[in-house]
Amino acid sequence: MVNTISPFQVQNTQSTQPVASQINNSQKTDSSNQTSFSELLKNSISSLNESQVQSDNFTNALAAGKDVNLDEVMIASQKASISLTAATEFRNKAVEAYQEIMRMQM
Repeated sequence: MVNTISPFQVQNTQSTQPVASQINNSQKTDSSNQTSFSELLKNSISSLNESQVQSDNFTNALAAGKDVNLDEVMIASQKASISLTAATEFRNKAVEAYQEIMRMQM
């Protein structure tokens, strides 16, 4: 079960600023620069779909006898599988959290 990493996390790996200045800058960000949860979810699902389509294309090309490297086919297949598993676990956790909220008494 995935508890600490979600497939929908957004990380800025190209930033060279110290952590303290990143925190201060993140508090000053304009709302137009922030992506909404729905946009983030749409982008993540789109990325998941692209990895599935790429895996299917590689597999179909290999089955058709085209000149495709078997390593690339297997890597694309594993990436798609891991992405789908992570997205499924994320969905399960979100549904579980929603059900827990609905069970709360006010």
